[in-house]
Amino acid sequence: MLNVKQSFAVGILALVLAMAASHATEIGSGFIGAGVAVTPDYEGGEDYEASPVLSGQYNFSGGRYIALLGGGDAARSGRMLVNLVRYSSWEMGPTLGVRYARDDVSNSRVDSMDDIDWATEAGGFLTYQSGALYASLGLSFDISDTYGGYIANLSAGFKQEITSRLGIVYRTSMSYADDDYMDEYFGVDGDDAIRSGLPSYQADGGIKDFGLGLSVDYRFTPIWGIIGSFNAYRLSGDAKDSPIVDREGNRNQLKAGLVLTYSF
Repeated sequence: MLNVKQSFAVGILALVLAMAASHATEIGSGFIGAGVAVTPDYEGGEDYEASPVLSGQYNFSGGRYIALLGGGDAARSGRMLVNLVRYSSWEMGPTLGVRYARDDVSNSRVDSMDDIDWATEAGGFLTYQSGALYASLGLSFDISDTYGGYIANLSAGFKQEITSRLGIVYRTSMSYADDDYMDEYFGVDGDDAIRSGLPSYQADGGIKDFGLGLSVDYRFTPIWGIIGSFNAYRLSGDAKDSPIVDREGNRNQLKAGLVLTYSF
C-alpha cells in the first residue's frame, strides 16, 4: 500500500505527465541550458564547490509551460514546475524537486556527522505577474523521508528589458522550514556531538533564510545566449545559531551560476 506521501508524489507525477502528453502535438518554443554553479558544499558551510547545472523551459500554447529551475532558498536544490493556467496574470501548478545530499564536505567536524541523503520533494506554486513585477509562493513536502517535513518559499522580483537581447531580473526571497527540516539539516544529536566534538543542538522551525538575487540573460545570436546569476542568502533563526553554521560555517551564503542556452 502507498502511504500518503507516496500517493501525493504519484499524483504529482501523473499530473505532470498528463500535461505533457496532452500537448505533445503542439508546436512550442523554449530553451535548454547547461553550465556550472558555485555553491557552499553544505547549507550553512563556508567552503565552496562547483557542480554542473541544467535549466530549461518548454512553452505550450496559451501561456502554459514546463520549466527546470534552481532552488529558491539557500540550500543546494533544483525543481521542475508546470504552469497549468492559460492566458492569465496568475500561474499555478505542481512542482517536483530534489535537495542535494550532505556528505563528503570539506569541514572535518561536519563531515564526521551522519550523512544526509538526497531528498525528493513534491508540492505546488502560485505566481502573480503585473507588468514587469511578480510575486510567487511555493510549498514543497519531502516525499523521500529524508527529513520528513516541508519548506515554503516566498519571492518577489522585477524583470527589466534593457534591449531586445539583454534582460535583467532582480529578486528577493524568504523561506520558512518546519521543525523536521531544521533539525535534520541544522541539528546536532547526541551521536553527532560525540563524533564531531560539537555541542548537541536541536533546531526548531521558523524563517530559515532571506535572499537577494540578480540574473542577467544575454542573447548574442537569436539562438544562442548566456545566463549569469548571483544570489546572496542570510540564514536566520535556529539555522544561524546552529553549531555547524555559527562555529564551523557562515550564516551568509552565496550562489552563482553561468549557463549557456540554446533557444528553439
